[in-house]
Amino acid sequence: MWIHRIRLKALAWLVAIILAAVGAISFFAIPAIPALSVAVAVIAVALNQIGHRLTQPTCYGCGGDLTGRPPGQYGVVCSECGTINQVAPGASSVSDDQRQA
Repeated sequence: MWIHRIRLKALAWLVAIILAAVGAISFFAIPAIPALSVAVAVIAVALNQIGHRLTQPTCYGCGGDLTGRPPGQYGVVCSECGTINQVAPGASSVSDDQRQA
């Protein structure tokens, strides 16, 4: 699924940046605190860029655009893969008929 690939990509970037920082510290004998602070800043920017696409309505199954799609009873259905993605805003588990009774 698309969301699992996003998570795996974020984990790969995190591990690669940490290994690069530790390698630079040990190989070039640079001070650890400045190198690790730069690594933390790079990790923050990399994860922000990876997660930027999740700010828009996006299908968690295939990554398709869900902008303008009407929500159904259980959420927004992707037209490409059929995955139910988001709970409709204001939806609850109690129907209107049950509230009036």
